[in-house]
Amino acid sequence: MHQNSKKNIPQKVEKLNKKGIRLNKFLSNAGICSRREADQFIAMGLVTVNGKAVTEMGFQVQSDDQVRYDDQLVKGSPPVYILLNKPKGFVATKQGGNIKKSVQELIRTAHSEKVPPIGDMGRPVTGLLFLTNDEKLRKRLSQSQSKVEMIYHITLEKNISVADFEKLRKGISLQNKLYTVKKIDYVIGKSKREIGVEVEHFSPAALNKLFEKIDHKVLLMDRVMYAGLTKKDLPRGRWRKLTEKEVQFLHVKSN
Repeated sequence: MHQNSKKNIPQKVEKLNKKGIRLNKFLSNAGICSRREADQFIAMGLVTVNGKAVTEMGFQVQSDDQVRYDDQLVKGSPPVYILLNKPKGFVATKQGGNIKKSVQELIRTAHSEKVPPIGDMGRPVTGLLFLTNDEKLRKRLSQSQSKVEMIYHITLEKNISVADFEKLRKGISLQNKLYTVKKIDYVIGKSKREIGVEVEHFSPAALNKLFEKIDHKVLLMDRVMYAGLTKKDLPRGRWRKLTEKEVQFLHVKSN
């Protein structure tokens, strides 16, 4: 009895030291669901590892393990955080599917796995776009109450007045919801058709509709800031990975 215990000690130590990833995080990183939802799926017995159902919370998945959810093979991937300066003509949509000239094409050489964008951005709109497969962060940033600041450089068809600025600051109703802009002003050195607009959690489509409501047509829309991230050293059509510090900052902003 005593000798057998000694023999088992090295095996236990080896198992503890063996690196792995929690099963719920593995599913979340793969874009299947959030970690909280993964816990529910695990508890329901919908997840198997190497052919055996796992209901243990905190179970560690190893690199050579085969994980299935609802009998479908799950390919795990580490979390990816990308900032893209989107060019005109490409489209960003969280709906997925086969879309001609998707922003995915711009990052595919380095990331063949699914890295979906946060929010939609139509073909005419340019500027900063954040993409991640971190499901938890995606859900937080996508919530309407998130306080993510965005700044847009907008060119209108005609001059806009200070009175119209005031209308946008006070708020305009769209589909029974009041939308307000935090700040709005003319771009220094440009005509009164070019303005800078700071908003919180605004999609380009919603912003476009706001200007339609006050009889203004948007010709160009460029997102120049997203949650404190700027286009510095990021030419149009190029992308970069976020630093660990930037990722942590986004997690704080999304809370």
